[in-house]
Amino acid sequence: MKMLTIRIAIVIFGILLPYIARIPGGSGWLHQYTGNDIGGFLFIGVFNAIAWGAVLSFTFLYKYKRSVIAPVLFGFVPLAWVHSVYDISSDAQAGVGLVFIPIYALAPIAVGGVIGYLIDRYLIK
Repeated sequence: MKMLTIRIAIVIFGILLPYIARIPGGSGWLHQYTGNDIGGFLFIGVFNAIAWGAVLSFTFLYKYKRSVIAPVLFGFVPLAWVHSVYDISSDAQAGVGLVFIPIYALAPIAVGGVIGYLIDRYLIK
């Protein structure tokens, strides 16, 4: 698998992640994200691009494909967890939280990115 294929997979998985994470909660839980018009999809998609874009940007620093695992795990696992438990119907302003979820995910993505960089430069030889 080439790095380009990995980058495409990161983008596709990053776009689908909020919806995949809600599937275990049932159709009503998934409907909180998918029951909107196209504006709802764009709202979630644009802000979620912050997170998967950060993961994607780290891949350009790496020479070895195995190094990508760290930012993917550190970024997508917490992001999936938050999307799986976040209840939009809990409050009238709960939709605003969808803006902050990917912003808060930048910290673990950065940690994973640094770990991936260290793996890429020093541990793989």
